[in-house]
Amino acid sequence: MDINSIMQQAQQMQQKMATIQEELKTKTATGTAGGGMVTVTANGNS
Repeated sequence: MDINSIMQQAQQMQQKMATIQEELKTKTATGTAGGGMVTVTANGNS
């Protein structure tokens, strides 16, 4: 592998990560424990 190929792959991975991070901003996940006494909702915003 040459350095140009590695750099191109790294750039593609960065672009994919940015796309995934944007998609995660619109999603939420909710979990409940303790018979409903504790509820947690998480989203993609940091």
